[in-house]
Amino acid sequence: MKNHAALLVRDHDKILFVKRATVKKILPNIWAVPSGTMEEGETSEQTAIREAKEELECDIIIEKVLAVVELPEFDSRLHFILCKSSSDIHYFDTKEIQEIQWLTFEEFFNIYPDEQIGHGLQYLRKHPEILSNI
Repeated sequence: MKNHAALLVRDHDKILFVKRATVKKILPNIWAVPSGTMEEGETSEQTAIREAKEELECDIIIEKVLAVVELPEFDSRLHFILCKSSSDIHYFDTKEIQEIQWLTFEEFFNIYPDEQIGHGLQYLRKHPEILSNI
């Protein structure tokens, strides 16, 4: 089972959502949160920090790991990490991300159906108790 860090980057009550690039092999054109696969020897927090630098060119401050959930149908384990950016996010890697939006979870879930969002966000929609810790 592969481990992935899913970054819940917040700015006050808003969370950073990203639309994955059309060239992505997995889930192209799907709304998600910044994320990445943990490399050998990395903690989920180290993965989050690395991915923020690679995809968003920003440094983040880890607040806490909200939850670790298994998605056996995708052979994946997601580490939902609440964090904030230590600087404004103006750049993103266009090979990874085509668009960003800052929304509350309520706003996001009211706009986008499951067919337009990644598996991790679908899980959070079904398990809102995880988000009560934000």
